[in-house]
Amino acid sequence: MTSKVDWSYLRMPLCIFFTSLMIAFLMIITSKQYENTQQAKYNKSLSALHATLQNYNSTINDIDRLKRYSSQYAEYKASGLVGVERRLSWIESLKKANKVLQLPTINYNLLPQQTFTRLGFKVKESVEVNGSIMDLRMGLLHEGDLFTLIDSLIKLNKNMVTVESCSIKRSSPVSSTLSMEKINLRSNCRLRWININAQ
Repeated sequence: MTSKVDWSYLRMPLCIFFTSLMIAFLMIITSKQYENTQQAKYNKSLSALHATLQNYNSTINDIDRLKRYSSQYAEYKASGLVGVERRLSWIESLKKANKVLQLPTINYNLLPQQTFTRLGFKVKESVEVNGSIMDLRMGLLHEGDLFTLIDSLIKLNKNMVTVESCSIKRSSPVSSTLSMEKINLRSNCRLRWININAQ
């Protein structure tokens, strides 16, 4: 004997089941879309956070660099390397170096300032590097006096002076003995005093 299904009793439970199934399916799709939206927002926020962190680190590095370079710039300005040329200061440093050395004779001639040029030497357009030639004529007791004088000038002026050329000649015949009281050698040197005018 076959039993017949009475659909009138099952209609309502089946409708509720299928409706619940549809609602569950819609909820899964909606939650998945919500999760994707939130994940995209999270990724965007994370990317913004990394960008902000990079900007922060870059700013910190710039501040450190600025502090380091501004103190270095202040030192250069105080020494006279940067700014208006200090011709009087250069002459004073020459006299100071000679005060210790006490050369028999020393004469100088300081020429007008010119643009400093060297092969392969490049600077930014806003930076103007100049050089002033100083010709020195000296009477020396021995050749060591010349090296001592130039070394003193470089130390006193923090490498703002370069040696362009130097020559030494004996003032007495080679056969004669050197004296410790009179000029034995004569030297002509050309120095260049460096000055930076940064605008």
